[in-house]
Amino acid sequence: MQIRARIFSGAPVVAAAIGLLKLDWHYGSGLVSGLVVCALSLGAQAEFYGMAAKSGIQARSFPGFVAGLAWLWWTIGADGPHPLHFLTGFLALLLIWEILMGSTAEAPVRLGVTLLGWVAIPFLLAYVLLIRQMPEGWAWVVFLVAVCKTGDSVAWLVGNIWGRQKMAPEVSPNKTWEGAVGSLGGSLIAGWIVASVAFVSPPSTFIWIGAALVANFGGQLGDLSESLLKRGFRTKHSASLLPGLGGTFDMVDSFLLAGPFLYAFLYQLDLMG
Repeated sequence: MQIRARIFSGAPVVAAAIGLLKLDWHYGSGLVSGLVVCALSLGAQAEFYGMAAKSGIQARSFPGFVAGLAWLWWTIGADGPHPLHFLTGFLALLLIWEILMGSTAEAPVRLGVTLLGWVAIPFLLAYVLLIRQMPEGWAWVVFLVAVCKTGDSVAWLVGNIWGRQKMAPEVSPNKTWEGAVGSLGGSLIAGWIVASVAFVSPPSTFIWIGAALVANFGGQLGDLSESLLKRGFRTKHSASLLPGLGGTFDMVDSFLLAGPFLYAFLYQLDLMG
């Protein structure tokens, strides 16, 4: 039943992703990918603040949304992130907002969760947009999506069939070491396929294997990190938007660290142009 639900929900998501990626390639400016990332970020942030509210923490969601969208929109046209300047401004905005609201009860907790909702989602997703701006950026975004989502799917399948050794039972009871190895294998296959067909100048074997390994590690760590936050908020899924798949936060969790890790890997290899 769970497999059928995942297939039923996953098929239109895959079709939509392919369509949006083709549209982004057609227009070439990265505007489509920017709008998609902004929409996904806003949805994931809303779910994050919603989980916090259900656990009794009322974050300042409106400043979080505004800062998140502003950060992503600025990143679309930027040469690189300048987090200290933006973070300073966001902190000032939050503090002013909190002072104007005049509520001191649990103010540190509210501020911390509001800030975490920005750092953990739009701040990290901005790296997908930075990858899109580099030479062969469209192909590297396709690479990132294929590696992460194939790894997710294979990890779930292998873990359900052969999984025995729990990876982090307190954080994510269903994650297994067998699934993690399967995820790595699936990501390498996906990386090989994309590296062979999506690039104008295909990356060397060393580069695409390294990129797949780095992105897969980031993807699995991002998945576990989201599970940690959900457990902290005492909930299983961020939302029930898609049966078997969860909500928007569940859909983007693997990109939260895979994007920065892949960006750093390509940057160190001086492939940023």
